[in-house]
Formats: sequence, C-alpha cells, structure tokens
Amino acid sequence: MFEKHMIYDEGFCNVEKNGEITGFQVGVRITYYRGVCLAVVDNFEVTVDGVHYTKDQMTFTVKNTAYRFEEMVGRTDIRWDFGEVAYLTIALPGGLSEGEHIVRVAEDIRVVYGMMPMRMSNHAELEKKIRLRRPHKLQADIRRGVSLYSYQQEYYLRQMDLEDCIKAVADMGADGIELISEAMIPNFPNPPQSWVDRWFSLMDKYHTVPTCYDAFMDGQIYDGVSITDDEAVGMMERDIRLAARLGFKTMRVLCAVPLRIIERALPCAERYNIIMGIEVHAPFKLGTPWLDEYIDFIRKTGTKHFGIIPDLGIFVERPVRILERKHIRHGATPEIVEFISRSYTERRTREDILPEIMKMNPNEEDLKWAKEAFDYTYCDPELLAKYIPYIVHIHGKMYEMEDGIEYSIPTDKVIRVLKENGWKGYINTEYEGQRHYHDIPDWDVDSVMEVREHHKMMKRYIEG
Repeated sequence: MFEKHMIYDEGFCNVEKNGEITGFQVGVRITYYRGVCLAVVDNFEVTVDGVHYTKDQMTFTVKNTAYRFEEMVGRTDIRWDFGEVAYLTIALPGGLSEGEHIVRVAEDIRVVYGMMPMRMSNHAELEKKIRLRRPHKLQADIRRGVSLYSYQQEYYLRQMDLEDCIKAVADMGADGIELISEAMIPNFPNPPQSWVDRWFSLMDKYHTVPTCYDAFMDGQIYDGVSITDDEAVGMMERDIRLAARLGFKTMRVLCAVPLRIIERALPCAERYNIIMGIEVHAPFKLGTPWLDEYIDFIRKTGTKHFGIIPDLGIFVERPVRILERKHIRHGATPEIVEFISRSYTERRTREDILPEIMKMNPNEEDLKWAKEAFDYTYCDPELLAKYIPYIVHIHGKMYEMEDGIEYSIPTDKVIRVLKENGWKGYINTEYEGQRHYHDIPDWDVDSVMEVREHHKMMKRYIEG
C-alpha cells in the first residue's frame, strides 16, 4: 500500500558502538494502513549490493528499544505506529563502504481480520539506490537514568519543581526517569488529568522516558495493627494501575512485601503490563534464602511480570565516609572511627570487634558508629551474574562523589559484571548523601552536581 515510502533514506547508515563500527541499519516504515503490535510483524529481509540478510541476522528497533525477532513473538504490548520509522540493524564489523548502495527490503505483516480462520500477509518489497549517511551511535545496552529521590531535598524545599528535576536528568545526557509516587504525585493516588497530561508533555519536551515507578505500602494504617492481605493486595493493584497510567513498565516493590501478596497482585500486573520488581535492599543480600524464594517463584511460574531490582547499597565495600565525618563532628574519637571502618573493610563483624572497642574507652558517639557502620551490607558483585535473567532494573545508590568515583560502592565492578553477562536495562542514580549533611548549619550539598558527577563516572564504566 505504501511500498514506495517503505525505506527511510535518512535511516540508512553504519552504526557505531563503543567507538567501533559494528554494522549498519536501514530505516523502514510499515506499509499497512494502520499500526500493529510487534506480534504480527512476521518477517523482514534485507539485501545490500546482492548480499542477503534474514531476520535472524538483524534486530528490529522501535521506540528506542531493539528486539530480536524471536523476542517479538506474542508481544502485544509494544506497537509499531502508523508512519513511525523503525530500524533494522545488521551486524557487520567495519560496516558498509561509503557511497551509494543498492538496497532491497521485503516486509511481511501477518494480517488476520477478526476471528475468522484465515491468514493473510501484507507483503511489500522495494529496491532503490541510497547513499550511506553518517554513522549512528547505538545506545549502550546499559542505559542511565535518575531516581528523582536524588533531588528530594531541593524538591522538598521548593528549590526545584518536577520540570527542573526532569531537565536536570536530560541536561547530563540521561533519559530514564524514576518517580517517587507518594512524594511527587499530587493528590496521590488520584492525580488530576491535567497533571498526567503535563507529565507526558515533560517526557516529550526533554526526550525522557518513564523507567520505574516506586511504590510504597503503609502496613500499619491502624495503630498497632497490620493491614490485611486483601488490603495489601489492593494497595499493590492501585499502584500498578497508576504506574500504567503514567507510562511506566516497571514498578519497584518494597523488600518487606511478602511473596504471597506479590503472587495475588500478579494478574493485575499482567493485565496492565507492569513488571513488578522486588527491591534487593540492605540488610537483605544476594545469595540468601530470602531472595531464593522469589527467584524460585519466577522459575516455577515463568512469569515475565516479576523480577528483582538490586540496590547498589548492598555492595558497600568501604564504610560511608561522609557518615564517618558526621560522627566525628558529633564527638566521635577519630582513632576509634578509623578502627571501626577498617574492621568493616576487612569483613570483620561488630560482635568480633566490640571487645576491642571497649578497651579503647569509647564514648557514646563511638558506639553509635560501631553499630551504624555494620548496618551496611556487602555482597561480592560477582554474585550478580547468576541473577542476570531476573534483574529488571537497578538502583544506582550513591553517597558521595570525590575525585570522580563513588567512595563506598565499587560501581566499576558492578557494571563490569553486568556488561560481561549481557544485561540490558537502566541503572538509575539514587543519591542518598544529602541527609548526612543536615547537621551543618547554613550549608547544604548540591544534589544536582553530585548526581551529574555520578553519571560521568557511570558513563566511563559503561562505554569503557
């Protein structure tokens, strides 16, 4: 029907990843008279200068996400819109030569009208001579975003509004937006439609995408009495519906939500196409019976709507230095603080070192640090490898940036494991250092600057 417009000339170019030309892409439009879900995009074939490529050799990119054709089977949640340009990307080390090429594309859309036992194919072919455009830089498999939790202080003090937060993310070259539902949604859980419309207009204005909706659960709305399972499921379903309304695909579930509640909320998540992710947050760890219960459930059910969200706060390799300094400001003994911190780094336990601390004549602030330092959690980043298929999102926890690194968390090791195991998804910075400066009169940290430095670091690790 629209065969002569099927190939988008401007989309014919080599593709670059991590500084190397890894292949080429062809821009294509649907030749049917309406948009379709990915499940019915049946086949594509591309021939360039007589060299033929099948769909098994390419990925199909729509709405900034690349899919292998086997991943598109049954996908009714993602649509290829009428007139929208999609991209067929083909691996070819070194790419195509500069200049003009003869390009032929064949497209097949599976068409079934209603429920009649009939199957037709909307088949189209086009061959034309096209000049190769400038290389296009592919997005990294690991993408960067920000939890707006990072800007909580500026938002709380009305120094930044929602648009300021989103703009700050876009200004540093990131595009993922994670929203703290009960902090930033007016009249939660029933925001006015005018606010929802503005939310989407800000996404469009700054070329950002909703990545993760952070849900909460007030388990004791009755004094001293826990909510019932029915009430807990109702809260989960409420958040699932709101997350979908705001365009999110992933929803953070608090680590304290038991599996039985998640299991009952799963049909709602499936209906609204929301992936729930249990947050793996300190004091919980990878490689524990607590987490194994959730992983076993995923394996048993085969669900695609539940996974895990590791928080990088489970990888605290060295004590949080800004917290050390806070305790010293409050009167802790520097030598005792240093001993406690060194003991944590050596993987000793609080119980192991407490007798030694008591011999050092500690004051009350020293003992507070002895407790607080060991409230943090350390997991070996290598443990991430076994959980790769189940990780749906990552919280990029950070406390401080100094000399281009996060002092306490080995973010470089984490990203290396993710890259080596082919993980794809968003790491959203979650800055939590601002709270440790509140004891200093007339001075506050610049959260925007801290987050920006964190992204410079992550960008180096992702692209390096």
